[in-house]
Amino acid sequence: MRILKLFKKHVLALFAAIVLIVISCNADLALPTYMSDIVDVGVQQGGIASPVPDTIRSESLDDLELFMSAKDAKTVEAAFGKADKNGIRTYNGTEDERADGSKLADIMSLPETVVLSLNQGIDADSMGDMTGTSSEKDSDAAQAMPTPEQMAAMTPEQLAEMQQKATAAQNMQKQIDADGGKITMKSLRLGIEGGLVDQSKLVESANEMADKMGSMSGSIVTQRAVTYVQEEYKAQGIDPADVQNAYLGRMATTMFGLCLVSLVATILTGAVASRTACSIARDLRRETFNKVMHFSPAEVGKFSQASLITRCTNDIQQIQMAATLFIRMCLMAPVMGIVAVTRVLANHTGLEWTIAVAIIAVSAVVGVLMGLTMPKFKKMQSFVDRVNLTARELLDGLMPIRSFNREEHELERFDQASLDLMTTQLYTNRAMSFMMPLMMLVMNCITVLIVWFGAQGVSDGVMQVGNMMAFISYTMQIVMAFMILTMVSVILPRAEVAVERVEEVITCPTSINDPASPKLPAASAPRGELTFRDVSFQYPAARADVISGVNFTTHAGQMLGIIGSTGSGKSTLVQLIPRLYDVTGGSISLDGIDVRDMTLSELRRRIGYIPQQGRLFSGTVESNLKFAGDMVSDDDMHRAARIAQAEDFIAEREGGYDSPISQGGSNVSGGQRQRLAIARALAKKPEVVVFDDSFSALDYKTDARLREELAKNVTDAALVVVAQRIATIMHADQIIVLDDGHVVGTGTHEELLHSCPAYLEIAQSQLSAEELGLTQEEIEAVMEGGER
Repeated sequence: MRILKLFKKHVLALFAAIVLIVISCNADLALPTYMSDIVDVGVQQGGIASPVPDTIRSESLDDLELFMSAKDAKTVEAAFGKADKNGIRTYNGTEDERADGSKLADIMSLPETVVLSLNQGIDADSMGDMTGTSSEKDSDAAQAMPTPEQMAAMTPEQLAEMQQKATAAQNMQKQIDADGGKITMKSLRLGIEGGLVDQSKLVESANEMADKMGSMSGSIVTQRAVTYVQEEYKAQGIDPADVQNAYLGRMATTMFGLCLVSLVATILTGAVASRTACSIARDLRRETFNKVMHFSPAEVGKFSQASLITRCTNDIQQIQMAATLFIRMCLMAPVMGIVAVTRVLANHTGLEWTIAVAIIAVSAVVGVLMGLTMPKFKKMQSFVDRVNLTARELLDGLMPIRSFNREEHELERFDQASLDLMTTQLYTNRAMSFMMPLMMLVMNCITVLIVWFGAQGVSDGVMQVGNMMAFISYTMQIVMAFMILTMVSVILPRAEVAVERVEEVITCPTSINDPASPKLPAASAPRGELTFRDVSFQYPAARADVISGVNFTTHAGQMLGIIGSTGSGKSTLVQLIPRLYDVTGGSISLDGIDVRDMTLSELRRRIGYIPQQGRLFSGTVESNLKFAGDMVSDDDMHRAARIAQAEDFIAEREGGYDSPISQGGSNVSGGQRQRLAIARALAKKPEVVVFDDSFSALDYKTDARLREELAKNVTDAALVVVAQRIATIMHADQIIVLDDGHVVGTGTHEELLHSCPAYLEIAQSQLSAEELGLTQEEIEAVMEGGER
């Protein structure tokens, strides 16, 4: 992806964004786990997270150890401190050691379940093997009664033991009868104390009892164990509601803290993304605009002005938006997906296959939509160019459009360009409008699958409700990650096209460049000497020269006039002087140095160029006249305005030289605009002043006064004047007549009238024979090719 290249200078920002995104995603994705704990522990278990209680009575712990092996009992003893004066023992281990699923929790879970059942009372037959209280046992005991002879042979100790067991059995039976025929911990303790119960068989018998109680799974055993802890807390005088509220309070505080961390990380990520994207856009605009400023008219014509404007504005805006989304979403989506998948796999719910189904469904939706819209995205920017080009043409040509009553035609042309763009945008937007409903359908279907199969897991005791809710949340996060990528995929194709278009401008080779070894005129070189030596020029991709074989030399204090019919190459010829184009044959030298051997800044510092359309810039009269920079003083500005016949109308404007000039000089007339453009060129005191038909908007009186002032005051610069009017150049020191790119006449006004039919034809179209000082015979002789 081309857009990735834009981040080369912003690797540190990308790294910071990734770190913040990881923090934010982990904080967000920890919330479902806490939600699951709130449901499973806070609600269902009363806030008791582990079978290992915070505090336990000594006698209760002794009861539990009856159903443990010696090794397990030792582990449990080590986890609790000594009993206080109330006989309460406190847990002194870590939270990890007592967490659900830990070794200590597993050791205590089953004994707690058994003791809870015994406290509630169980059938005598369920533990007959270790108490000997069943009817079958009573019969066996009767048959096993010793005979008088056997009793006579017994020692007093044996007789006492037999008597003790008999008494214990009676007491135990009485307790069982008192408990409604059920065995409880009270009757069990009597049996143990009387030697009726073999403690070594208790763990085995407890496991058998657990099997008879329904072959409970681990999660249900844990819940039963938690119930025992609740009962134990009640026995200690601890209110279960306080335990639950304390747990919910801790969870709420933790979740609020995670939300706060996520919020801060997200805000910082947004700040990093925005700053990075704005920096990229700023650098691209600067680089693109700087490149365009070095374009010659050939490169501008290659792209068109409308396209260059679009590339410098709309395209870079698309890139900026895509860069922001790339950091905030493209980087976040995979991180969120990876973290969510990791947490899902850690839970082992057995529903992981639903995630694969969701990913396949989302990928199918995205693939189809991208296949339909990608070609349209590539066309969209060209349609934007076309709309901008059409709008620019309409605004620039507003006057001729109105004068020829072509408003309806031009509106239809603009409507067609807008319709093409609208049709493409509608197609892509309509296609993408299916994305969200389809994604929601996928998410809801996956939710139904999870609830359907998760409910069976809850029913079978292999999953808790909170775990199922957390799994739904994680699955939705994974699907959301794909949705985010899909949403970004709407922007990225346009951004890719935009990056390609901007790169075309930045990487476009320029035809006008500074020389590798620039030269400067010698100190003794004549100032303002401009020489054309066999100059030829051909436009790029053209088949023939538009200028060929032009030779002339002009010096400071002289005026060179250039005239010819429309399309003869006058403007092209003078555009070669400041190297707007480079000659394709021959050479142009200034002060004895080929203009191609000077740096562009040095060459153009020495030349004042006034184009056909004197374009002004928004600002003031002063800022426009001092456009050349600090080198122009106030005296230079006033002098140039006086020579250009602009001083009078500037003084009449409110504010004078500080009066505002609107963009393009639209708030001044065409003649005033030309005079200001001429003054702007004269203010920097150039060596060569080029007037490219710059007197066309002036009336004859102003034209004459301006030429008079030029002759008087600009004696240290060569004047090159392209004109359509004979009156503008008739007093020039030398006049060149162009016809179809060739020089067909050179000389003064008088010489050309008698020697150049092309010049005479132009002169006749503007002046009468009397004004030319020629007779009809002289005119006919010149037109026939003779000279008199």
